[in-house]
Amino acid sequence: MNILIFGVQGSGKSTIGKYIAEKLNVSFVATGDIFRKLREEDSELGKLVREKINQGLLVPDDKTMNIVNERLKEKDTNNGFILDGAPRNMKQVGLLERNVDLIVMVSLKKEEATRRLLNRGRHDDTKEKIVNRISWYEDQTKPVIDYYKEKGVESIKVDNTLSEEEVKKSVDDLCKEFKRN
Repeated sequence: MNILIFGVQGSGKSTIGKYIAEKLNVSFVATGDIFRKLREEDSELGKLVREKINQGLLVPDDKTMNIVNERLKEKDTNNGFILDGAPRNMKQVGLLERNVDLIVMVSLKKEEATRRLLNRGRHDDTKEKIVNRISWYEDQTKPVIDYYKEKGVESIKVDNTLSEEEVKKSVDDLCKEFKRN
């Protein structure tokens, strides 16, 4: 099963995505993790990624999707994946080379997401950069979700305002349903 996971930064989508991946025995692929690894490399791509992250900007769409598509060709994704961080906009949708079976949307209020991001203490998590990323997400990524829904891709919502135990129970119930299908 190929799953895209969406939610504003700080919503807990990576935590929930990893949990779902474990339950469904599929790979968790996060562009943020890939980019953080790349920015440490002494290469042209590493330099580009480092510059964009340090400026609080996104890696260009074509570079992002080349990286994502190469990652999704690896053997561990043959049985499916949870993809976190792409496609982020309609241009990236057109560049994604794998089919999508399900969309998971993690919901959390912007204020709580901002608080969580500020508390994690990354150098690129300033209030201004966080506000910009959340605004960009709302403008660019919501049309992606609408596009997949219009194409008939099933979507579910995970409320991450609940307690950790309630969220896990909700996800467990959803995963049981996925395994039946």
